[in-house]
Amino acid sequence: MPYSINTKKISWGGGINLLFYIILSFAISATLIPLIIFFCHKQGWYDKTNERKVHSGSIPRLGGVGFFVGFAVATFFYINNEVNFSLSTFLPIIIAGLIIFLFGIIDDFLELPAKLKFLVQVIATFIMIFSGTRFTQLGSWKFGILSYPITFFWTIGVINAFNLIDGVDALCGSISTLILLTYGFLYFMASRLDIAGICFILAVAVIGFLLYNKPKAKIFMGDGGSQFLGFMVAAIPLFPFGNSFDYNRSVVAFILAGIPILDTIAAIWRRTREGRSFFSPDRAHLHHKLMNMGYSTKALLSILLLLQLGLCAFVIIGLWCGPIKGFFILVGAVCVVSAFFVVIHYTHRAVLRKQRAIVTEKQEAHWKNEKDNS
Repeated sequence: MPYSINTKKISWGGGINLLFYIILSFAISATLIPLIIFFCHKQGWYDKTNERKVHSGSIPRLGGVGFFVGFAVATFFYINNEVNFSLSTFLPIIIAGLIIFLFGIIDDFLELPAKLKFLVQVIATFIMIFSGTRFTQLGSWKFGILSYPITFFWTIGVINAFNLIDGVDALCGSISTLILLTYGFLYFMASRLDIAGICFILAVAVIGFLLYNKPKAKIFMGDGGSQFLGFMVAAIPLFPFGNSFDYNRSVVAFILAGIPILDTIAAIWRRTREGRSFFSPDRAHLHHKLMNMGYSTKALLSILLLLQLGLCAFVIIGLWCGPIKGFFILVGAVCVVSAFFVVIHYTHRAVLRKQRAIVTEKQEAHWKNEKDNS
């Protein structure tokens, strides 16, 4: 049967109080970012370019500090003043997220070795998993002991997926915001005001950052910001809804993070096929392909955010249609986003072939002119 909302269980008063902490989170983030930009310019702390980056110029990269502080301060007061929160349940997430963020900030300055960054992610993930926060089922299939490796690879994968997709102004932050708002809505409707509040508070903190990260960006979030967002997007759906939504929770998590995940899977396949390390940067990610096809930063951002909005809509509709019907709707969403990647891949390949043919034709014409002149 379709899921019905029990509005009597929803704490509307708590929701009104939550609004204060949402505003607080946004205000702190939006206020801190200009200060961070000023300080970074003064200290010369700029993002370094590499094969994966598409920007030029001196752009600060510590924007993640702004939205992290806004989120942390607002969440601290929210947990202590408004929510009947089980700190023992959420504390491992706080510790793990803090580890991811701090080492990400260190990486922004020192460019840590890839193996060390991976080790830090593993440690943080283990802290969360062995505290009992894991995926436990897919539909009616109970994972059992497999919940440990499934949650491990899910978390590590999503952390790195969000780090990899942070290559265009506002892309990682905007996708994260839409995902967090969707989770917030779903948890709120399921009367999980504790988790809903976390989602909304983080989402608006990121929006405060996006005011300065929109094209042309004045600041980037850095590895600390992108990895922290990836970790939170991976960790939040591990908490049960407490209703029939849980039947498809694992599928929902995959769909909402589908754009970064599929982009990362494509990167793994591409680099394995070419005999390169997974951690080696390149310019063949989804946003690079769209740019090679002639789309501007604003245009490709609009395309990918419309796709993300569609996935969010698929999830909400699917969950409201009940466990079984909803499952097939969600599978349809997986097919849609997968088809999008396939279309972009082959269209991009055709564009590259055409570009190579034009270059070859020009070279041959040049050689012919030189031969005729001689």
